[in-house]
Amino acid sequence: MKKFFHYLTMLEFLLASTGLLLTISLTFCQVINRYWLNFEIMWISDFALYIFILTIYLAIPYGASQKTHIAVDVLPEYLCSDNKTRKVIFEIFKNSVTIVMILGLVGPVWKLLKRAIRYPEYATLIRWFNMSWLFYAMAAMVVLVILHYGWYLVSSVYELKTICWLKRNEGKESLDV
Repeated sequence: MKKFFHYLTMLEFLLASTGLLLTISLTFCQVINRYWLNFEIMWISDFALYIFILTIYLAIPYGASQKTHIAVDVLPEYLCSDNKTRKVIFEIFKNSVTIVMILGLVGPVWKLLKRAIRYPEYATLIRWFNMSWLFYAMAAMVVLVILHYGWYLVSSVYELKTICWLKRNEGKESLDV
């Protein structure tokens, strides 16, 4: 399972990095076209925007995979000090709260996804371009974030279980001679 999340994280990083580079390159090309060549190509701006949105949707699960979280670092340091058990319990609490908050988004995202599948929206300039992929990407992002935080929650529970087992068996001689 660790390998799966390792490769998933690498894929998210690679796709988000590529998306960011593409967005920067397309924006640069659009600026050159507009101000130097006096020839604006409309689809370049739209395409750069769509790639940037997809990049954001990929960067959020990548951030979750790196355990980056909008949190105040002072609180765990104050509450946990150097106590490893408390730190693990705090991680379990933080990951649980994060999962509950994200699960709160599942309902609205699910409604948007169903609507996007049922009633596709097409672009104004390019009539065949289905804009509903934005909702598909948002739903995938929610699933990936839940997967990452779920994995960290399970890992933290296992780590707490290991710490408790070690404390219970501390000082006892091993019978495996």
